[in-house]
Amino acid sequence: MHRRFLFALLGIVVVSVTGWAEDAQTGRWTLNVAKSQFKTSAAPKTQIVTIVPDGKDGVKVTADVVRANGAKAAFEYAAQYDGKEYPRTETGDGAVPGQTVTLKRIDNHTVERIRYMKGKKLVIEKWAISADGKTRTVTQSGVGPDGKPVDNVLVYEKK
Repeated sequence: MHRRFLFALLGIVVVSVTGWAEDAQTGRWTLNVAKSQFKTSAAPKTQIVTIVPDGKDGVKVTADVVRANGAKAAFEYAAQYDGKEYPRTETGDGAVPGQTVTLKRIDNHTVERIRYMKGKKLVIEKWAISADGKTRTVTQSGVGPDGKPVDNVLVYEKK
């Protein structure tokens, strides 16, 4: 009986530690357009962001977007949470080449991402994961590659 209890306790500890180590940002996130606020740009019809672990302490991010006009676009990058710049690629409608991003983990549920163009800071994003892990809120501020202001709040749901 004592031995079974110890094995059960060990199993619970292993599962708990594994859950703590997982990056809360990872998953497949679908934009909830109705809950989002697009103050400076048109809301897309759809946007799906997939975030998977990459490297020692980083993520690979891919996004598929259907813009308000129906045109398709995508972007992707792989970056570590070390504050260094990593290349970001875009394809499709409105693609702007030559951008980079930095990632910095604030805490287990919060990340700061900064997008750059030729070393110039463009957009700062704060990624916040809800306590239950089901909602990802991205607050954007700054200027886009076109020089126009960016001020949006995107709300994603984990699928």
